[in-house]
Amino acid sequence: MVYPPVKISKTPTIKNPPLVGVAEGNGDFNNLHLAAIVLGVPWVLKRILPIVSYGGLKTYIFLVVILGVPLTIGYWIVMSIYGKRKNEKVAIPAVNIEEFIITDDPDLKAKYHDKEKIPMQVFYDAYFDGKYEFNGEFLSIDVAPCPSIDANDA
Repeated sequence: MVYPPVKISKTPTIKNPPLVGVAEGNGDFNNLHLAAIVLGVPWVLKRILPIVSYGGLKTYIFLVVILGVPLTIGYWIVMSIYGKRKNEKVAIPAVNIEEFIITDDPDLKAKYHDKEKIPMQVFYDAYFDGKYEFNGEFLSIDVAPCPSIDANDA
């Protein structure tokens, strides 16, 4: 189903909605595909492998039990990496990463620039090594304060 994108306002009096669709990531999961993989791969293996091809229903159920969890985890990983976005309602702004973070390291600047995504572990390690700095605009984002517990209330 195709939804029209949320219109982004350019007037300063109308605040744009938060980009809800950005946080969801990839989520193109299908239970029918998962069931076909979990039930189909053991059936194919039972037909091909000579060591289990002479067994009956119990052998097939054994293969489903043994291979079910690894196949499910593998399906989730593959679909999380390569699946399409779950929510296409929000148009993601195409901005360069240089608007949010600054680096002086020539290797990182050459590898991750413009719209290239930075893996979280690489960014985490580089940030704590002092190779990345947040741009001033990023730090001015309004964040709701966390409620604190007063010592007298406890």
